[in-house]
Amino acid sequence: MDEVIDVIELVNDLKSRPRGRACVVLSHDYGGQKEWAGKLAGLTGSQHLDLLELFAADPNLSGRMAEFSVSKLFDFLKNGSKSPVLIVSGVEFLKATWSGQSHAAQEFARRLETSNQKPALLFVMQYDKAIAGYQFRRHSQYPFAVDQKETFAIS
Repeated sequence: MDEVIDVIELVNDLKSRPRGRACVVLSHDYGGQKEWAGKLAGLTGSQHLDLLELFAADPNLSGRMAEFSVSKLFDFLKNGSKSPVLIVSGVEFLKATWSGQSHAAQEFARRLETSNQKPALLFVMQYDKAIAGYQFRRHSQYPFAVDQKETFAIS
């Protein structure tokens, strides 16, 4: 993560990737994530889903929160939108449930680079050192983890 990224271009690229159809924007501003993700969705014609909001509003989902491993999260989001790209925020509460799993961050990163599902997924989540430092090797032509500080401002 050392070059400036145009996130609008990243979203457009993401939907056309044959593999590696997921990535994450790592934010240092937890309070502004949801708004930023929603704005990006509006600018790119994508759908935005805030998982914290969804789980808080649905007692069936919140009752099953402990079941949501990394792979179950990706399965849950599969076919979760008619839009070619689904921008997902509010993941931190699930990440907290994964804290007892020693390799959850690495599994999340691996799922980013191996995902070929529709819709393509762009996660907006709090900066995570393990994900930021993960060595994505399968499709080196694509960015998978982007520091929000290294993106052009969206307006």
